[in-house]
Amino acid sequence: MVKQRLEKLREGLHDTMSISPFLIPIIFDLHHANNFSDLAQLLISGHLMIGHFTSFGKFIDEKILPNVFGTFKLSSKYRAANYPLNIPCFNEIDHIVQRANTTSLLSLKASKWTINLSVAKELNTAFSIILRDYKESYNEIIVGIFNGNNEGLTDKYDIIKGINRGKFHDVADIRANIRVLAGQSFWSWLNYDEAQTQNWVLAGILEGLNQADCRDEAEVLLQSYVNLFNQKYNRYIQNDGIVNWQQLLLDING
Repeated sequence: MVKQRLEKLREGLHDTMSISPFLIPIIFDLHHANNFSDLAQLLISGHLMIGHFTSFGKFIDEKILPNVFGTFKLSSKYRAANYPLNIPCFNEIDHIVQRANTTSLLSLKASKWTINLSVAKELNTAFSIILRDYKESYNEIIVGIFNGNNEGLTDKYDIIKGINRGKFHDVADIRANIRVLAGQSFWSWLNYDEAQTQNWVLAGILEGLNQADCRDEAEVLLQSYVNLFNQKYNRYIQNDGIVNWQQLLLDING
């Protein structure tokens, strides 16, 4: 993952960063910028973070879980060839976790903010269908959140289980066959209830970073990235120091 992210920096991704001609003047003033150099690090960091989050999620989903914990990743190709995994109610199931006496379906989420109300209700509907029609094949559904803890989750994770707290939502009560596990509870469950599992995962990540030895190169690449961004956008600053936002809008939107 680290090597892949470094490669993105080497490619000079300022050309792939989408700048909103409507939002950028607001950011410019809110951050008291005098030129695009002042904003470069902020905007580039924000742009790169999107890729970092996506890459890390794929890293957990496609590498760590199947290769370290022996889960079975439901790839698109596998789903297409295996009924009922190719029907819509299984779309949010990412892995099958086989234990000695149980077969669990795992739906992965990154944090407490990953789902909103509409997604929570859709998940409740999909999971209800699975538990109604395919319960003989799958014992339970686990919603696994790899950051945070159960106490800090939003009520959307209760709605997935069909629990209404406050405002009523038309959801089915499926709490008997679904568990929501966040943070340490999730990582422990993956590894047969070993409480130290998340510590070992972090230790592996830190060792990987040490072997990648990327820090110095990343610093140089980021500065180069900032310079490229400045060259592209500082031309919109007029001689009087005022940014020509209308020209920037025209160049981006036509």
